[in-house]
Amino acid sequence: MREKNPKIQNPNLIIPNLSFWTFGFWVLDFLCHMEKKYVANKAFLVNPSGKILLVRDSKQSNSVHLWDVPGGRMDRGENILDGLAREVIEETGIVIDPKKAKRFFVDLWGVNGDILNEPVVGMFYVVDVGECEVTLSHEHIEFLWYDPHTPIPEPSHSFTRNAIEAYRKSECVATCDEAIKGRQGYGLIQVFTGNGKGKTTAALGEVLRSVGVGKKVAIIFFDKGGEHYSERVALEKLGVEWHAFGRDRVDAQTGRFDFSVTDEDRRLGACGLDKARSLLQSDQYDLLVLDEVNSATDLGILSVQLVLSVLDLKPARTEIILTGRNAPQEFLDRAHLVTEMRMCKHYFYSGVKAREGLDY
Repeated sequence: MREKNPKIQNPNLIIPNLSFWTFGFWVLDFLCHMEKKYVANKAFLVNPSGKILLVRDSKQSNSVHLWDVPGGRMDRGENILDGLAREVIEETGIVIDPKKAKRFFVDLWGVNGDILNEPVVGMFYVVDVGECEVTLSHEHIEFLWYDPHTPIPEPSHSFTRNAIEAYRKSECVATCDEAIKGRQGYGLIQVFTGNGKGKTTAALGEVLRSVGVGKKVAIIFFDKGGEHYSERVALEKLGVEWHAFGRDRVDAQTGRFDFSVTDEDRRLGACGLDKARSLLQSDQYDLLVLDEVNSATDLGILSVQLVLSVLDLKPARTEIILTGRNAPQEFLDRAHLVTEMRMCKHYFYSGVKAREGLDY
């Protein structure tokens, strides 16, 4: 007979590759000092409509039945993914192919809340399923195909809420912002960030559209000195106001890029913010682009708080776009739209240099 819910003595044997996760090393270090530890495998079963199967516990916690996702602890000697598939079919009647399960999140909680004496490592997987019938076991009283774009149903386990938030982030699932629900017209904040090419390009596309409908637009280029930016020629032809602040980082003789950050960079960055303040206080612009302001804060040329103080001056009618790598969390929290450019492939790594009219 299999022993249910074994107490795992060596978590490294059960949780391969945990170090890939944000706090995986911390979890392992924590568990290595515990005598009792458990592993639970849980599945985000996603149907063709993008909805996730949630199940409601039959047992009460603090007099309420909590929402969870299918899954549970492994049997002794059981393979992780085989255990996941077994738990899913036992709790929902749904047969999954464990080879198609993709792990996306790990969490840590305690049996009955006792994380010190009986910690549980929760491994969460995404599994796509077709249209299927749900047959609940005695462990659950209700199920729900949950749309992750909507608020998390309550009451839910804390680890369920954490996993849903992690799923939204990993799958780029946008949620409704009640503060602007149904809002029309300009006046929002957009962020284009990420390591891929296209952030400034996307902002310039928004500029082109705005000019096309007769809007008044201005662009401030941070940390982009020099004369080798082709888009500025086009902007002048379109009548778009632009201001550039920064040293020319490309050596005219060697062509090498200067990556250093100097007091002069910080001085010019401050000048750029002063210009942004004056443009916003004039209340004349429908769209203001702060190009490379994200990376300027990341490099220490600008402070996050000073940029936020400029955003506080935004008139209700003015749309603002922030571009650049490594946007700080404060900018992401303030924004109404966040787009991340991911670099999947780039010709630069094949020795193709930046090309005029395409890259600058």
